Amino acid sequence: MNTLNWIQSDVYEEMEKAPIGKLKMILGLWIDGKTYWMENRSKEVFPEENISVQIKKESIHSKVSYFRSYITNHADKPRTVKLLLQHRHEYSCREHFSFISPAENVIFHMADSKLFLVNGQLNGKKMEECTIQPYWNIYSDQIWTCRKKGILKYHPMAKGNATSVFSLDAVFDGRGTIEGESWIVRGDSKSEILQYNSLLIGNV
Repeated sequence: MNTLNWIQSDVYEEMEKAPIGKLKMILGLWIDGKTYWMENRSKEVFPEENISVQIKKESIHSKVSYFRSYITNHADKPRTVKLLLQHRHEYSCREHFSFISPAENVIFHMADSKLFLVNGQLNGKKMEECTIQPYWNIYSDQIWTCRKKGILKYHPMAKGNATSVFSLDAVFDGRGTIEGESWIVRGDSKSEILQYNSLLIGNV
C-alpha cells in the first residue's frame, strides 16, 4: 500500500476533527540575488525571470498539511533557483518557541502545548540550509549570510513571534519543471510527529 494511502486509511475518524491550524506556510523564491514571496497566492508568474510557480495542497491526514510545489524554468539555459519555505504561527505569542533540530534535520515549532514539525525535499534533495528569525527580519536582508549567493544565515532558535525559513535548490539544465514536496505535521509528542515525517520522506 502506498504510504500516503496508508496515512489516509490509518485514521479516517480523525478527519472529523478540526483541521491543522495556526502554522502558516508561505512559499518564496530566490533568483539571482533577488527574493520573491508569494503571500496568499498559489500560482505566480515572474516574466522578468522566466520562472513560474504553482502550489497544490493535498489532503492526506488531519495532522498533516502536505504541499506540492512546481517550479518551471521557461528559459533555455541552465540555472539554479532556490525554493524558500517560510513557516510562522498565525497568531503571535511570547510562549511560542521555534528551533532547528540538526539530529533529525527538521524544524520544530511549539505553541499552546502542541508541537509542529516542518520539512520538505526537492528532487530527492533534503533540507540543507535553514534559519529561525524574528518575523520582522523575514522581508529584509537579515535572513541572509550572503543574499547574492542565496546563503541563509544560520540561527537555530527563537522565542515569540518567530518564523522559520528553509531552502531547497532547483537545478535546471534548461527549460523544464521541477517538483518539490513539503509538509507540516501537528502532534502531541515528538515521537509521533517524527514517525509521520519518516513516512513522508520515504514516500516522496
